Amino acid sequence: FVFGKDHKLMKMRSTAALTIVALATTASPSSFSSAYSPISLSTKSKLSQTPPIELYQFLASPANWPKIVASSSSVESPDNTKTVDLSRPLRQGQSVNEIFGLPPLFPLSVTWQCVKSVPPTNTKKGRLEFYSVNGVPGIATRCKMNFDIDAVNRNNNEGSNLSLEMEYEPQSPLAVLATPILTVDNALALKVLLPSVLLESSDTTVPLDKFRSLMGSLYGVAGIVHAYDLLFGGSQLLVASGSPPFESLPLQGQALAILWCLVGPFSFIKSRFGGNIADLGLILYGGVEIGGAFAIRSGYGAGELDPFVNAIVVQGIVGLAWLYSSTKKTE
Repeated sequence: FVFGKDHKLMKMRSTAALTIVALATTASPSSFSSAYSPISLSTKSKLSQTPPIELYQFLASPANWPKIVASSSSVESPDNTKTVDLSRPLRQGQSVNEIFGLPPLFPLSVTWQCVKSVPPTNTKKGRLEFYSVNGVPGIATRCKMNFDIDAVNRNNNEGSNLSLEMEYEPQSPLAVLATPILTVDNALALKVLLPSVLLESSDTTVPLDKFRSLMGSLYGVAGIVHAYDLLFGGSQLLVASGSPPFESLPLQGQALAILWCLVGPFSFIKSRFGGNIADLGLILYGGVEIGGAFAIRSGYGAGELDPFVNAIVVQGIVGLAWLYSSTKKTE
């Protein structure tokens, strides 16, 4: 199973699709060993800022699938008819075709039928069940995709717990070999892309949460860039700050530099939760950056630019932006 794409992730989507297509071209339909039947996958996610009913409506609408999964291409009404509005939740009995692979060169598809659609309420969880008896011909059959949606706290009914259970019967080696790819694809969709898309599309998202998400993304990218610079770029930023290159630092200095790189992705992950958890990631990144800059100035001087003053100024601007966002009204 695969869902859809996000235009911001074309490279990631193409990589996943190429992997699936490469495996598909080597697979041949057969009565593949029943030792692997059925294959089951499970993925869970917590969306603290999305009410259960909003999450249900998003996932029940196939037009949204391409926005959150890297390995799919598109969805369409069965037989190219326009009788099903894919931008709205599918009703029980309605179907949708999902296209993935590398269309038009190597198109693969699966037809999902909605066999159960129960919206969540204040007293019970929601349930979405999609089934494809034919699956992907020659690769997998009897494919199931089930979502359970429940409130994190039914007293306020704000956040959501999401569980995805998938199952299929393999008909070729591809269906078995693709299992790790699908596991990663599902985790990326539910834990990273889905929260991001919902946050961007929500008209009720408060400016402070948008700021948290933005800074978390920037810090995440910064951490990766810093790591590349330390390992392959000659430690240009460290040297400009007056520090020796990474490989010439003492052990404790190298440990601090590595921590500096790691807190970027950590801040990104925390920013996806919103609220105080997101703030914790931002504060930790700022603290490590200021502490590291102070250590450089104390041990090696200011260099071409004073790292400590620069870090204080940057984090001061971030702090002022946080205060401004916290007082701004929701647009």
